Amino acid sequence: MKIPVPYAWTPDFKTTYENIDSEHRTLFNGLFALSEFNTQHQLNAAIEVFTLHFHDEQGQMIRSNYVNTKEHTDIHNGFMDTMRGWQSPVPQKALKDGMEWLANHIPTEDFKYKGKL
Repeated sequence: MKIPVPYAWTPDFKTTYENIDSEHRTLFNGLFALSEFNTQHQLNAAIEVFTLHFHDEQGQMIRSNYVNTKEHTDIHNGFMDTMRGWQSPVPQKALKDGMEWLANHIPTEDFKYKGKL
């Protein structure tokens, strides 16, 4: 999916799970804030919201016996490894890649669990 401009959650990213959609909004906000301010504090905050969201989402998958939980978790872990490798100020290319990752992850991976959690 194309990166939204301005970089923000839109209804195109709706998963039908309000708690997950709310957290997805926070992820978009976190990456947007990081792109605007690009400080260590913003980087830490972005890592924290992604960590919390992935924990919540994966927990919901486990509780629902979602069949692709491991695969989905591995994808999350790969992105977290990438984010944890970033150093402030995060290069614009890395930020763009992170924004693209999120904008693509939701419709290509998260939409797979619609109606299954």
